[in-house]
Amino acid sequence: MLKDNNLYIEGDNLEVLKSLKKDYQNKIRMIYIDPPYNTGNDFVYNDTFKNWSEMISPRLELAKDLLTDNGVIFISIGEEEVDTLKGICNKVFGKENFITKFIYEKTQHFGRQKLNTYSNAEYILCYARELIKNGKIKELLVERINTKLLDAPLYNASNKISEINFPSGSVKFNIKDGIYKETKSKEYKLLQNVIVENGKNKNNFSLKFRSRWSAKTVLDEIEKGTTFWVKTESFAIRAVYNGERSTKIAPKQIIFTNPKNPTVSRFGERVTTSETATKELEQLLGGKYFNYPKAISLISYLISLIYDEKTGTFPNDFTILDFFSGSGTTAHACMHLNSLDRGSRKFILVQKPELPAKNSPAFKKGYKSICEIGIERITKAGKEVKKTNPKVDTKFKCISY
Repeated sequence: MLKDNNLYIEGDNLEVLKSLKKDYQNKIRMIYIDPPYNTGNDFVYNDTFKNWSEMISPRLELAKDLLTDNGVIFISIGEEEVDTLKGICNKVFGKENFITKFIYEKTQHFGRQKLNTYSNAEYILCYARELIKNGKIKELLVERINTKLLDAPLYNASNKISEINFPSGSVKFNIKDGIYKETKSKEYKLLQNVIVENGKNKNNFSLKFRSRWSAKTVLDEIEKGTTFWVKTESFAIRAVYNGERSTKIAPKQIIFTNPKNPTVSRFGERVTTSETATKELEQLLGGKYFNYPKAISLISYLISLIYDEKTGTFPNDFTILDFFSGSGTTAHACMHLNSLDRGSRKFILVQKPELPAKNSPAFKKGYKSICEIGIERITKAGKEVKKTNPKVDTKFKCISY
């Protein structure tokens, strides 16, 4: 195979996956697939396999071999097959490597109401190649790192009462300068007067309250740069972590698309709906050739979650595989992210040779295969990405297998 290139491969994905093992075994950091659902006549594998499970299982087995030890796979799936798929993935990847079942709010457009329920979501199963090592859960997915000043109360009602000493200058006060002899809260007791000058404690002082930290921990935290904050005369003291501290925010299980409360990536982009994806692709290609393309923002969001706990950074130089390429959204999302963070992520897309349905817009347009549409989409997407960042590598090799 052509290593270190973006690849678009036309061929049966089972055979392609076998071939990829030569160059890519244990080298794929992320896999995203949106396999066809077993919904009847539109299931292109019906003539070859007795059931959907027989189609997907061997492909997942091969996909697992391609993943790095810290690699993950995301699989979009509908209500019809989510339970079946989870059972298969538990066997292939192991129950212990199940990360979560994301729920993607795929639509905000509700037409004629259905009886009893209206399906406005689909699922994304996420598994790791190796989630637990030496008894410790790996941190593989992070939405963002919060480096803003954080504060949290020291009070914990379930803890024993402790005497905590605060050295001079370690506490910031939002109350007037002066001498304070007691608090206005029964939960906190001052053990000596506090002199507040220029918004800080001029002298050492001690508080008696139910603290979640011991006196030693407070002093250790001060050594690390933690300060403390008293907002009112109740003396409900809070810890303020210094600017060098950071908090990793994990992705939430529900991926929201409602504009009032959307899921937003660390690049500040909100995840959008399937309707938005359809409009974006129609505008790019000049026609509606796919009924349910995935949103660029959704795949970009998933890719952006990849985290390297060894370096404490978000890598941007790994390979992403999608062996049910469809409209080519994964390639578009990969190039788009590279334009945002100057990354060098590579994509490998695999699409089964498949004719457009007769009398479909794609058929009438003259496309001879789904692959032709995918190639055109990636080419045009690359040109759009170049307008934002001319240095992004948008070249890709086409291979017929």
